[in-house]
Amino acid sequence: MARLLWFILMLALAAAAVTGASWAIAYNQVGSLLGDPPPEMGTQTTTFLWNGSTPGGNAHVWSFAFYPTRIPDAPTVYIYVKPWGSVVETYPADLSARVKLLHSKGY
Repeated sequence: MARLLWFILMLALAAAAVTGASWAIAYNQVGSLLGDPPPEMGTQTTTFLWNGSTPGGNAHVWSFAFYPTRIPDAPTVYIYVKPWGSVVETYPADLSARVKLLHSKGY
């Protein structure tokens, strides 16, 4: 019985480590998209979306939502990133162009 509990504990720790690494990689991609220094993005919420609830039919994605933002005409921003770091979709769709414009103006 002790071995079973030890195995379950080790499995849970491994799952937590993989989840944490996945989130860190996805968060790094969001930071790369927003630039350095990132604009004031307001409150952030992060959710892992499973099948059936993802944009564009992607199987699993991290959803990063920011509100209210300082990006012109984008009070709410959504960034969807696959678990191992590729950006799938952004809302608004031209988010990177808006961020570059904001950086060029020297907000």
